[in-house]
Amino acid sequence: MKRNYVGLANSFHDSSIAIVDERGEVVFAEATERYLQHKRTIGIASDLFMRTAKLIDNYCDPDSEIIIATSWSDETSAIMQGHLDECAATRKHYVDALGKVPAPLSRQLSRQIFYSRSQLSMLEHPARLLEYELSQSDRWERTPIHYRRYEHHLTHAASGCFSSPFDNALCAVLDGFGERSSFACFHYEGGRLKPITGGECVGWSSLGIFYSLVCEACGFDHLSGEEWKVMGLAAYGQHDEALYAMLREMVAVDGRNIHFPSRARMGQLQAKLHAMRRRKGQSPLEFANLAYAGQRVFCEVLFAFLKNLHATGLSDNLVFSGGCALNSSANGKILANTPFRDLHVFSAPGDDGNAVGAALLAHRDDHPETPNRKEPLSPYLGSCMSEETLNHFVKFSGVGKLTHCGNDAPKRAAALLADNRVIGWIQGCAEFGPRALGNRSILADPRSPDIKERINSSVKFREEFRPFAPSILDEFGSDFFHEYHASPYMERTLRFRENAAPRVPGVVHADGTGRVQTIRQQWNPRFHALVSEFHRLTDIPLVLNTSFNVMGKPIAHSVEDALAVFFTSGLDAMFIQNILIEK
Repeated sequence: MKRNYVGLANSFHDSSIAIVDERGEVVFAEATERYLQHKRTIGIASDLFMRTAKLIDNYCDPDSEIIIATSWSDETSAIMQGHLDECAATRKHYVDALGKVPAPLSRQLSRQIFYSRSQLSMLEHPARLLEYELSQSDRWERTPIHYRRYEHHLTHAASGCFSSPFDNALCAVLDGFGERSSFACFHYEGGRLKPITGGECVGWSSLGIFYSLVCEACGFDHLSGEEWKVMGLAAYGQHDEALYAMLREMVAVDGRNIHFPSRARMGQLQAKLHAMRRRKGQSPLEFANLAYAGQRVFCEVLFAFLKNLHATGLSDNLVFSGGCALNSSANGKILANTPFRDLHVFSAPGDDGNAVGAALLAHRDDHPETPNRKEPLSPYLGSCMSEETLNHFVKFSGVGKLTHCGNDAPKRAAALLADNRVIGWIQGCAEFGPRALGNRSILADPRSPDIKERINSSVKFREEFRPFAPSILDEFGSDFFHEYHASPYMERTLRFRENAAPRVPGVVHADGTGRVQTIRQQWNPRFHALVSEFHRLTDIPLVLNTSFNVMGKPIAHSVEDALAVFFTSGLDAMFIQNILIEK
């Protein structure tokens, strides 16, 4: 009997689902937040009622066995309960000795308790809603269902390594926390992942948690995923020795260990950081130096950790995964600051990507001979826009300026961009991961010096310091960027060449960098055609690209979501498949 594999990322944030077929191909992957249009879906399971069973019917082979694979191991519940017991004992000790828990320590304990309780709530019975739905269908009687649970950092490593074009690589996983620690290392060879021992550290010392503390002090919400804002703000900052020294003391590297200082000292440092946090009414730009210091410390710790990993001598290729791999500013500097020669970061290195990792691990367990891929895994794995809904819109909306463009849609879009219009560009299946890569994008002309302010204020409705990405034809990458390497998932930030930056001010950040997306024809033919036509019209081989959403909302999932963004923002035009809608 055939087997299909359903991966569920069952973290308390960024839950997701992925489906892998009998051949080991990822046929569907999507974060729960997209369908619900609820950012990060804190505490919401990935097997959504009345949805997941339909996905299985649509993407799984009929009468196949279903293997449900999840992204936390059997040990997780006991480990999380142990953290809760430890926190309760610590609180009791201070209450008995002092009558209360010191405020800095209380905040630290509250964070640990929240994480542990939230994660426990997602572990009790993964796929319980899916199990019920299937029990009500005919499929239940003919489809055996089996469960497998995988260690959290192993699923991070699997999503990174199995999506890469490498035959041999070292893999670093760094995030907020896992079962026992916040980091892990693996050697990937012959299609198998082998843990590298000697770097384990039990506890809550975490580069991810360090960055979330900086995020909070800058006045942003890390649970809403606003670490992006720290990266954007850091470009406006300068070195402040006192801020740097304070943050540098908070996190250190020892071999392949990352650790915080003692709990008492960490509490003092957190209290100091908390006291200087941004208050209501203060401009984020007043905290640019703090963001700069936090980003610098993050990079220093990351590079030291990776140098120690490379010293194992097992590979010059690096796969970087875990939530920390979303720091594109650091990613762009890895090859220049470590001995690694090549880097792969999956389109979804955070916890949502673990659905793909778990499903692919289950498939590899059953098919260890599966060949490694030669190209990076396509990120276009999500839902497509409903043709039926789009047809209803065309028929009943009463909107006057509708054009059926056919195969000319890329050319029409490029002409509008060259005329300084801001457009929505929606085609095919959605990208998996947090970045729009040409299928759910807002696009604009990068030559315009005021385009950044225009989109931030009247389209995205977000802070003025937030940057936009350059999506560039691969063959021109080295003409525009120093130390250019292909970046298929917009996963790294590179420095513009001095003679190129003035040509595209709309995508040059305050520090002279840009978060690059590489475009190749074989990866996305329609988007490649659009940018190629824009190049023909303007002699500029790149466009401004940002995700099709407004601040605080996930990337648009449905035709209705896209129309809501279009008609309530300053977009000039929007393409959904071959339909052009203009205001």
